[in-house]
Amino acid sequence: MKLALGVTAIVLLLLVSGCEKQEAPQQAVYQPAYRPADLTAGTKFTPLPAKIVTTPEIKILPVPLPAYATNVSAIWGATGRDDAGNIYYGVSTAGVAESVGNDSRTAYLFQYNPVLDITTAQSDVLSELKRSGLYRPGMGQNKLHSKFYQADDGYLYFTSFDEEGEDDVTNPTWGGHLWRKKPDDIHWEHLLSAEEALVALNTNGRYVYMLGYWDHVLYQYDISNAAVKRTVVGSVKNHVSRNFLVDSQGHAYVPALTESATGDISVVLNHYNEQLQLLATYPLADYNHPNHIKYHHGIVGYTAMRNGDIFFTTSDGNLYQLSTRENGPQKLVAYGSMHPQKNTYIASLFSFEGQEYLLGATQGSKAGMEWVIYHTGLKSAITLPLSGPAVKRADYWGTNTKDDQGNFYVAGWQLISNEAGYQPVFSKISIPAASAAGN
Repeated sequence: MKLALGVTAIVLLLLVSGCEKQEAPQQAVYQPAYRPADLTAGTKFTPLPAKIVTTPEIKILPVPLPAYATNVSAIWGATGRDDAGNIYYGVSTAGVAESVGNDSRTAYLFQYNPVLDITTAQSDVLSELKRSGLYRPGMGQNKLHSKFYQADDGYLYFTSFDEEGEDDVTNPTWGGHLWRKKPDDIHWEHLLSAEEALVALNTNGRYVYMLGYWDHVLYQYDISNAAVKRTVVGSVKNHVSRNFLVDSQGHAYVPALTESATGDISVVLNHYNEQLQLLATYPLADYNHPNHIKYHHGIVGYTAMRNGDIFFTTSDGNLYQLSTRENGPQKLVAYGSMHPQKNTYIASLFSFEGQEYLLGATQGSKAGMEWVIYHTGLKSAITLPLSGPAVKRADYWGTNTKDDQGNFYVAGWQLISNEAGYQPVFSKISIPAASAAGN
């Protein structure tokens, strides 16, 4: 008996010693394939045209909607591109089409090949919810509102959401969803459901961020391990920023709003790292609306530059530069009004080569739509009219999408001729005799 106990003790000692010598398994290091910085940022740097101060040409592109889609309303800035140069846009709907019933409360995705000038339908939200086994009777997802971004894994990421049942304090009945798809596949993969309406999306290639309302809720999806994080940034009086920013490090920047006891509203740009830890806040003193902050659309236009900096516009017409090289007070620089006329809504923002020049397309007004050429060194702008059938009776919303040939894409809605209501409009802006192959 004593011998048996002794042998047992030795065996246990050896087992424990062996366990102590074992090393914990190493976590895999995320090593994405190299992608150019402009493609990661959802844009394309192209050479300067021979003549910069040139009135661009704008052309309406056909939107091949199915015949039963009689309740389509707009393209809410929901555009993007993949690394191969294909352009994407989402068409949203409003209400219920009588001929289709509740299944019409969906939104449609399209892919446009600018080389072949061909547009291909890429399914719709309710069809993909049914295909994923997530559809429930009465469900709606009538908006594709976010940008479309290709991430480092080759997938295109975007969000959808519903508006039914939402009010000043209540989230929509059917919330929002995060999706992804391969560029050559019309079907989508469902990744995440949220109680909030997921209005915007941005990424640095690894971390896919989503912004939900109300109260500016920030989600993060890590493509390397499918981990999800969430934090509440904060907003007031139903204010929703239509976009937010993500830099090349994977840090996110979201407007945060607070209201004092006396009713004064303060706005800062919150800076979060990849762990969703708040690193800093930067004042946005000119972020306001003359009537009600609810009607302020927050960040509407933005584009990355070659050095990684991000320029963005707010719906009050002001231009800002977010530096990726500076910290402290110089991290965010306010330029004032981008347009010579203050309070001009510059919904779309682009660059030629990602260095000195910014290009802006105004939303539209009684004076018509304008093309704004802004020199970042001189801090001054030249404006040119954008005229023709593509801008008549139309409003264009925020986009930063370019193709490899240097063309710019804007999207929105257009008043239906001699009828009540609107229809979606998708247009290409090009510089005459100057659209060259990308570098």
